[in-house]
Parts: sequence; C-alpha cells; structure tokens
Amino acid sequence: MKRAVFLLVFLIIAVSSYAQRPSNSFLFIDGTAEDEEHLEFFLTNFNLEAATAGYKVTDKKREAAFSFKFIVSPNMIEVQGNMKPAPPDDNQYVINISIVNNKDNKEIVAFDFYFTDLLEVYDYTQFLFHKATVYIPAAAKEDINDRNWQNKWLYFRASFEYPVIFHRLQETGLHAGQAVYVEASDPSDPTKVIRDDFIPLDHKIQPQPGIKIGLEFQFLYFMSFEANFHVSFGDTTTYYHINMAAGGELKFPIKTRYLVLEPYGAFVYNINSSSAFKEFPLFALGGGLQLAARAGRSGAVFLDINYLHSFTEAVLYNTYGHIAPEPPEIYYKRFVLGLAVGYKYGIFNRRILAHKERKNKPCGCEGCAYLQQQN
Repeated sequence: MKRAVFLLVFLIIAVSSYAQRPSNSFLFIDGTAEDEEHLEFFLTNFNLEAATAGYKVTDKKREAAFSFKFIVSPNMIEVQGNMKPAPPDDNQYVINISIVNNKDNKEIVAFDFYFTDLLEVYDYTQFLFHKATVYIPAAAKEDINDRNWQNKWLYFRASFEYPVIFHRLQETGLHAGQAVYVEASDPSDPTKVIRDDFIPLDHKIQPQPGIKIGLEFQFLYFMSFEANFHVSFGDTTTYYHINMAAGGELKFPIKTRYLVLEPYGAFVYNINSSSAFKEFPLFALGGGLQLAARAGRSGAVFLDINYLHSFTEAVLYNTYGHIAPEPPEIYYKRFVLGLAVGYKYGIFNRRILAHKERKNKPCGCEGCAYLQQQN
C-alpha cells in the first residue's frame, strides 16, 4: 500500500509539473507607456489582434512560450550631442516592439514605429502585430476557437459506468481459512464438538453497472475538481439492490489540440449498502485516467479507467446459514476496477468570466471581444 501511495503522489507531482510547461498557443502581452491613453490603446488593439490570429492571451507569463512586448515613449532626437524632444513637424512618439522567448528571456525580433496621433496608428496595428509575431514558430498559431472546449470554467458530466467489484476472501473465522462449516458432536464423545459439512468459499467478483453525474470546476489551467454522484446496481448476491455513493476527483488535465488526458485522484463516500452486508466500508480512495476528445464546440466524449481501494473490510452475512452456519459473518477486502464512457459539456470560457469580474473593462483578449459583441 505504501508503494501505491508513493506512486500516486509521484504521478500527481509529475503531471502537475508537465501541465505547467508554457504553451506556444499562449501569448503574454506586456506593455508600458508614459501616457495612460497610449497604454490602453495599444493593449486593447494588440490583444484583439492576438485573438484574431489564434493566440490565447494569458495574464501569466509562465504559461506562454513567448512574450509580445512594447514600450511607448517620446521621440527623442540628438541635437549637438544632447537628446531633445522631436520638433513639432516630426513624429512625437515612438513605440518599440519586440518578441521575447520566455525560456531564455532573449529577444528574437525588435523594431520601432514612429507616430504622433493615435488615430493614424489604427491602420497599422495589425501590420505591427504580424510583423513581430511572424517570427514565432508556426506551432503557436493554433486556432483558439478550436480549443475553447478545453478551457471552460464548468463542465457537466454524465457517464455509463461499468465497475467490477473484487471481494477478496479473508481467513477470519473460516475453517482452514476458506470454508464455512457446521459444528456437531463427536458420536464417540458427546461432550466434544467437531466441525462437519464444510462448504468451501472463494473470492467474489461481480460487475455492478450504473451511471454517474457530476460537475467539474476548472479553477486553474492545469487543475480542476469534480464533485459527482453515482448509482449502481447489485451486491455480491443480487442485482436488485441500488447502491449510491458521492465522490470527488482532483484532476490534472494535459491538453493537446485534439485531446485532453486527465490523471486524477479520487475519493468516494458510500451512502448506502446492501442488507447482505453486516458492515460495509464507508470510504474508498484511488485514482484514474480520463481521455477526452472534442465533441461539439463546447463538449467532449471521454473514456475513463479507474481504481478504488477500501481501507476497511466488508463483512457479509453468511448466506449458507441453513447448511453451514459457522461463522455467522464472512470478511472480505474490497477494491474496484472501473471503466466508463461519457460526455461532458462546458460553459463559460475561462477568459470571459475572468474579465466579467473586472467590471467588463476590455483588455482586447478574445473574452473581451466577445463581451463587446454581446453589448
């Protein structure tokens, strides 16, 4: 068990580190200007150009492989060895634009553009943006609209579950560690009790198909939490019992353009158990792996495999009581291997909600462009 826990912790750390690697489809835009109007103008327009070009603008530099940087300053010229503001008939400002590789913080391109009035710059913002970003590798130019399904705040999940329940027989109270029995008197000595009429037992393996519904909250680009509710059918003796359980899953999505791979840790609370059990484990811990592919603009189909382990024993009433009533209870260790197929549907693009929280002040990203269209 210690080894299993260690491997699970190691997997979580490794996946988290991998998921945080910067992506070429993300772009960090960083600008400065002495004039607040200049800063707002260029931030808004360069963010809009980035969204149009297929970039995901991020507020976190570590998420992006490249930064788009600009500095707006007064145009200074040299006059007799001294730097002075440009004369009135010359351009009054200069914007320096550069692309920086965030891995080593090195510039891969830099250039200047001179202007006086912001109105005259409107016709050049697209040219300036593309002149700079043409040096970013083509892998960065993924269509962001094709990846919205991966970056929602909330997902509704529904799936068909096929868990296989393993009850591993324990030796507790059993004859020779594997059989129920009858206690009888020795014919030659009525005061002596013997064990007779053995019925050997074995491990119990049974599928318990069911359904699961859940709500997943993606609170970080590389991490989400899902609360869910399961219903399954059957116990170790019959399929007539309806099992219910609530659970939680902490997920670590690894995103490519077409797929999302989500390792996760899982917790389950068993709400009810069959009357066939005297005692039933309330809790189970484990983990799984979910592979999702886009299905529609905001949804995904997925395949899920998982494992759950109960840390207390399941105690089953002896169903052979009319033949071999000893012992009255039979003890099992319980674990589950599960397979599921399902669909999840996402709502609220993460950038859109983030900027609603900023009182709809546009910064030019795709989310703000969406808000402006709605208004």
